[in-house]
Amino acid sequence: MQEKILNILHLIADEMIKATVVGSKAIFILFFGIWLSYFVAGRARKLLLKTLKDEMLANFLSKVAFVGIIIMAVVVTLGTMGVQTTSIIAALGAAGLAIALALKDSLSNLASGIMLVVFRPFTKDDQIEINGHIGIVEDISLFHTYMRMPDGKVVILPNTNVATSEVINYTAKHSNSRRIKEPELINSKEVIRRIDWLVGVSYTSDIDKVREIIKDAVTKTKNINDGLEDSSKSIFIGVNELQASAVEFIVRAWVVDNNSFFSTKCAMIENVKKALDANNIEIPYNKLDVNLIK
Repeated sequence: MQEKILNILHLIADEMIKATVVGSKAIFILFFGIWLSYFVAGRARKLLLKTLKDEMLANFLSKVAFVGIIIMAVVVTLGTMGVQTTSIIAALGAAGLAIALALKDSLSNLASGIMLVVFRPFTKDDQIEINGHIGIVEDISLFHTYMRMPDGKVVILPNTNVATSEVINYTAKHSNSRRIKEPELINSKEVIRRIDWLVGVSYTSDIDKVREIIKDAVTKTKNINDGLEDSSKSIFIGVNELQASAVEFIVRAWVVDNNSFFSTKCAMIENVKKALDANNIEIPYNKLDVNLIK
């Protein structure tokens, strides 16, 4: 009886030793996989930044590498513990269709994120407009695009919406070559934007005089390109349309520093208004003539 008890205790001790060894291996593999994922992601990010010079693309690919290594570490850990990973993979494969249908929006965002990173319609720190939102691109994650608005708010857009929407990139500059090339993405400080503004004056106003007053006010506005160095950036003022109550002028003026675009536009409009008031040029309200017949 005593011998049987000793055998049972020996078996239990052997099993505990085996379980401890296997558990230690599994824990080591798991922690090593986690460390390796951080290490590879960090190294990949630095290498991609050095070679591609694109922070957003480097961040995106490093995240993909991180997630891939974590998944591999979990599978290897389960295999070390004796779990039949082949059965798990087969089960996941069988359930793949159901998972894909359930996560179709997330998978669509992931695929769209890959397309945005690969084709690069914009990059980090670009100023873009999407669905009426104008802001600076901060990052493209696996599922979302982050954009900083002028008022400091962050807009988080699903990658699918970004990939399928019309994107206006204010910081994309095309090559001067006659051949069609991909746009060269440059820093927003090097980009020049144009102000397009409409203003109406009364029909009794002298068109030539109004044009000169507006041009003088626009030229005196700080940060407005006067076109002396580049004639293609000259200020343009012309009659755009004859409205019901006013003669509508269009004002087109290029800024010097794109970072001060909105403040420059506000200052320009203010200067034009003051100049028109000083010369008694009326900016009329909408009018309706009513004729009474007796």
